[in-house]
This record gives sequence, structure tokens and C-alpha cells, in this order.
Amino acid sequence: MRTITDYITADTIMPPFFRYPRFLLKMDLSQTAKLLYSLLLDRSELSQKNGWQDSEGRTYIVYPVSEIAEMLDKGSTAIKAALNELDAAGLLVRERRGFSAPNRLYVKVPQVPVVQFSDHMTAIQPENRPSDSRKSDPHKDGKPTFALDGKPTPNQLTINKLKENQLKGASEKPPAPFGRYKNIFLSESEYAELKEEYPDRLERFIEELSQHIAANGKSYINYAAAIRIWAGRDRKGTGKKGIPDYSYKEGESL
Repeated sequence: MRTITDYITADTIMPPFFRYPRFLLKMDLSQTAKLLYSLLLDRSELSQKNGWQDSEGRTYIVYPVSEIAEMLDKGSTAIKAALNELDAAGLLVRERRGFSAPNRLYVKVPQVPVVQFSDHMTAIQPENRPSDSRKSDPHKDGKPTFALDGKPTPNQLTINKLKENQLKGASEKPPAPFGRYKNIFLSESEYAELKEEYPDRLERFIEELSQHIAANGKSYINYAAAIRIWAGRDRKGTGKKGIPDYSYKEGESL
């Protein structure tokens, strides 16, 4: 009987595969959206090699929804929903090119994490990360490296989750922690915009999302975008319903 699989050896030629970024593991996205991002990232690498850059030097791809749906074996509706998820999470920008012209897709990646020491920021470059034999605790992709005892040092675990794309410049205060568990980071301008969008519901969204992050170990590239996704789910009736209403009218009993 002829086998169709084999063990991997030192000389095995690996089959083509997509790279799956580690930061996706902790993002609150559907599996379809995560798989779609990996596919778009793969196509972006091809566009890089082929010189598909716009006038500002940004790499773009052209990938019709019908072709994506066929590639991932999904319906067009599911692909459009996944594209909207990536858009809301800040991982994708779609540019319409006018009548009969194909849209451009710009895939975005998280910027280098930063560590805050007193009043200045230091960017950590991947090639400068200390080895596991050192006790320092810098972060890579929002996750701590570990010391010799296998446990992350507790200080900096929260503050180091800040991303460069959340920092508005040295003249403005860094994002402040919000929520009961202090795990949602918003700048003053982000909070003001959200307060204007959801004047009566923002605090509830922040508390619910803070609880969700603490319970599930989630992390986000952009917490303002995460709150907007949470708000969208609330409008659809899929969010938390809050405390049940046990009030009753006269003549009724519980």
C-alpha cells in the first residue's frame, strides 16, 4: 500500500505554506479573518518582489473577493465579513479605485513594541533581544520573554503592551490604562473620540472588554478599534446583556 505522507527529515523539501503571525493568536478575530490575514500577508510579499508600490512607497495587492473565497473555500459573504474585521482591527486598508478599476488592499503589520522607562521610550529591535540566560524582561510581539526560572517578571507586563502606533508623540501623554483590570490603553484623543461616539455606553464597553481581556488573556494592537468592534457586537445583540430585569407589574408574580 502506497503511503501519501512521510516523516520530515533533514533533507525533506517542505511543501508551500502560509506564515501565521504569532500576534494573531491573541487577537479577538474569527478564524476566517486570521486565515485571511495570513493569505493577504503572503500575497503582499509577492507584491513586494514585483514592485507593486504606490506613489508613497506603500505595498498593495489586488485580490478580488471571488478569488479569495475560492482559495479559502468560503462564501463571499464570509470573506467580506472577515475583511471588515481586519479593517476594524487596523490590519487592513481598502482603497477604492473608481469605476471598473480593481480595489487596492493595503495589509498592515504591528509596529515594534516599546518599553517605557520613567519618562522616555526605548524601541526593542528583534536582533537586540537578550538571550534567555539574562534576567531582563523585554517584550516581543506583545509577549514577555522568560527568565531562568520560566516566570516573567511582573513589572512592565502591563505597560509594555503599548505599541508605537498608539503613541502620539513625545509632546502628548502616553496612553493611559482604563477598566477595572487596567488592561485597556487609550490616549486622550482616542478616549475623547470614543466618548463622542458612545456617550452613554463607553464606560460599560470599557468594563466589559476589560473583564473579557482579563479572563481570556487577549491583547490588541489597537484598543480603540477593539472597543468599536465590541460596540458593533452590542448593536447586533451579541454582546453582554447586563443584569436581567426582575421588575414586575402590579398583579404579576415572579
